[in-house]
Amino acid sequence: MDLTNPLPFIGLAPCRIVDTRGNGAPIQGGIFTGGSDVRSYAVSGICGIPASARALSLNFTVTGPGQTGAGFLLAWPTGGAAPSVSILNWDHAPEQIANAAVVPTNTSTSFMVNVSSPTHVIIDVNGYYPQLISGGALAPNENFSIEGSAPFGVIQAYNDYIGGGGGFGIVGRAQNTTSSSAGVLGVETATSGRVFGVLGEVSSTTSAAAGVSGLSLAITGNSYGVYGSSASGSANASAVFGAERGTGTPIGSYIPAGVRGESFVANGVLGISRSSGVAGSVVNTANSELAYGILGYNNGTVYGVFAGGNFGGSGAKYFIEPHPTDASKVIRYVSLEGPEAGTYFRGRGKFQSGLATIDVPEDFRMVTDPDGLSIQVTPIGELATVAVLRIDLEGVLVKSSRNVEFFYTVNGVRRTHRDLKPIGDGSEFMPRSAEARMPAYLTEGQKALLVSNGTYNADGSVNMETAERLGWAKAWREREQ
Repeated sequence: MDLTNPLPFIGLAPCRIVDTRGNGAPIQGGIFTGGSDVRSYAVSGICGIPASARALSLNFTVTGPGQTGAGFLLAWPTGGAAPSVSILNWDHAPEQIANAAVVPTNTSTSFMVNVSSPTHVIIDVNGYYPQLISGGALAPNENFSIEGSAPFGVIQAYNDYIGGGGGFGIVGRAQNTTSSSAGVLGVETATSGRVFGVLGEVSSTTSAAAGVSGLSLAITGNSYGVYGSSASGSANASAVFGAERGTGTPIGSYIPAGVRGESFVANGVLGISRSSGVAGSVVNTANSELAYGILGYNNGTVYGVFAGGNFGGSGAKYFIEPHPTDASKVIRYVSLEGPEAGTYFRGRGKFQSGLATIDVPEDFRMVTDPDGLSIQVTPIGELATVAVLRIDLEGVLVKSSRNVEFFYTVNGVRRTHRDLKPIGDGSEFMPRSAEARMPAYLTEGQKALLVSNGTYNADGSVNMETAERLGWAKAWREREQ
């Protein structure tokens, strides 16, 4: 019959914790005198033994000089009853004898040793068994290293089944019908450094491998395959954090991603927030931010899409209005496009004594470059000859042969984008891999251009001659390596 719950074994490099002879051991104390000489050893923090250890894998050695005859050694948790079974025995002196044993500890990671006759005692540790909490997880703050890697708060479990599918290292199942139940719960309470409540890592070379996989089959209520909740108020806090550092072959024309969402019927990734729904940022090797974009943003003004930096797209920029009489239709207008970042204002005026002054709005003056201003003036009603006497950001003065009303439009260029050049180097249409196909979202005219400039072949495959010449293929190979 089992007397204890199962505990995972955590190996340690062999280390000496007690040597009554001295010799620099962390715990010494001199020779055991035998009989009632019982000593308690608190070993938390010695030789890498954590406070959560509830049993130790130890090797006991008794040795002279000092032995006076036969004897035995006992060990048990501090505060408990002495066992009736010894760990090792000797029948004469002098002698050196050793034996290995697993010794439970109390909640303070302490155990007791008693020797029946005088002898020196040496105790070495080579592993421990950590305390488990509800659900089979390691106790809070339990840390150990796996193959020289950083400490983790979860135990590593292997599944060596090599038959068909269905093998798991760890399975967490929650059958509770109330809220706040979890098959596997990862809790991270550290205040610094890179720490994880649950870390999933994939080393498989096959497709469809996952470090952590979440599957929800519920058909009612709020159901989540993977649920992340962060209440931290500090920077860099994430409910779910995905870091992609692999170099595997992209699937189809997709490239590796920190977090990837796929759906055939709904949202691939859904971000809901009172401030920022889904944010993406691009940084350089010095961690300086080059650009960022947010889907769903509220900073006092509400944006569906907000970009810090340039906003680009291969298609047209639409705005959509409802059809006034047919609910099955909409009105699609396309934004005006040109080779410059243009600004403008327009209005209506009237000549008095042949002259008219047009005031420049303050916001136009703030964003527009003083050079390159232009104006269009259209007389209303009667024919008139019109001339522009002065035009700058302080105002516009126009003259007419008749005192008539007129329409006007003043155009300029954004001051911060005055040197924009329409034609330049770019890789926006570079295929993502050698196996990529012509993107379906392009118009037929754009597809024809990409065939004529050598990016793709007529059948939609990548033109590898162009890819080699421009260095794309080299970049793809380096990513694979």
